[in-house]
Amino acid sequence: MLGAAIVIGGAAVLKWAAPAYLSPECAQRLTGVLLGFIVVFYANVIPKSLTQLARLRCSPQAEQAARRFAGWSLVLGGLAYMLAMLLAPLASMHLIGGALLAVALAAALLRCFGARSATA
Repeated sequence: MLGAAIVIGGAAVLKWAAPAYLSPECAQRLTGVLLGFIVVFYANVIPKSLTQLARLRCSPQAEQAARRFAGWSLVLGGLAYMLAMLLAPLASMHLIGGALLAVALAAALLRCFGARSATA
């Protein structure tokens, strides 16, 4: 809920500031950076969230290792998304950033499914 409020509030501030204080290109780039920051923030929380032992489908060690990998993968994907928003050409920044984030998400999902299927 807090993340949604930050994204909506940040986008509103950037929209308000765009004509007078920021160029539209800069506002687009900063909105993308804000979205990447939200990904990094939530990815940092993943390894710290606890799951009840009764709900685990694999050993607690494998579960925690998968969460750490997913967290690191998505943090790096979020950082890559932010860099793409800042450095890539305006016409392709969303495509490049989305592709980099998709690779990180795919790696995290494959690792999580691999941890569950190894013990099943």
